[in-house]
Amino acid sequence: MAEFGPGAVKSAPGPGWLQTAVFALDRRIRQRIGVYEYTLHPECLFRLQVVHLPDALVLEDGTSVRPGNRVLVLHLWNEQMPAIGPTGPTLAWGRRVDRAMDMSLRELVCYLAGQPSLRDIAVICGDMPVIGSAQAERLARILARYGFEAAVDETDRRGLLHRFGDAVLVLMLVWAANPRAVRSALLRCCNMRIFVSRTALEERYRAALLRASRA
Repeated sequence: MAEFGPGAVKSAPGPGWLQTAVFALDRRIRQRIGVYEYTLHPECLFRLQVVHLPDALVLEDGTSVRPGNRVLVLHLWNEQMPAIGPTGPTLAWGRRVDRAMDMSLRELVCYLAGQPSLRDIAVICGDMPVIGSAQAERLARILARYGFEAAVDETDRRGLLHRFGDAVLVLMLVWAANPRAVRSALLRCCNMRIFVSRTALEERYRAALLRASRA
């Protein structure tokens, strides 16, 4: 799964040939595994992928998913993350990300409302590489504001080469988008899985859902 978190950010204007090649490779991989845009809003932070869950899952609100059921996976839309400046993340940057996150989830709720083929989807999830448990706890508290619950994933069923390849691709994307974030990307050694139920999202964005139903 593609990384999503504060380390990968919007690419600078006029990327060089190597950055262009990295994004082209990412685009080919996304096409192969079925990652797609659910909105063309210029501030949307995520793309989507439909996968079958290998294990049973029960969320805190009681939503349950059986093995083999479909879920949606969020992938960071690297090119559309607000750029981190030379002094690092600032309060203004955090506010921009907060607004973009809120908009992205609202757009997701409206998208799902118009997709009969996705009526069976009950859970939206994602993977977030983090630097140890302290950062994982901080990010879990932030994401809880949007309805997500989080757990550090200690098991990774991918083979060594698969994990290594994913790590290299993530690092290349971070470098292509914002070289200042490469150091933090190198340090990420833990994987935090995040989940939110479709019901929780629809309740949070009920007004947007009503507007979409009237359109």
